[in-house]
Amino acid sequence: MAQIDTLKTLLQIDGSSAQDTLLETLIEQCSAEYLRRTHQAETDEPIVTAMVMERFNKLGNEGLENINYSGIGETYLSDYSAQVTALIRSKTRMVAI
Repeated sequence: MAQIDTLKTLLQIDGSSAQDTLLETLIEQCSAEYLRRTHQAETDEPIVTAMVMERFNKLGNEGLENINYSGIGETYLSDYSAQVTALIRSKTRMVAI
């Protein structure tokens, strides 16, 4: 199954191609970010898929983690969840300068 099809299944997006461009863009961005963070030669599809899912779910909320209506406070996520961050770190190679 192609990565975009896997994402559509996990995100419960119907078979139409209306979201394909958005998902393809997120896949490209997350793949580039994964390679930059880990210094690997190739992407790890399951990790990139998890990164894309988190980015997709933040759209519209732009990382809103918590909101307090009575206190009018908002908290925003600064990065990926602890689980995805741990996956990325587990694949990170040290680079000699």
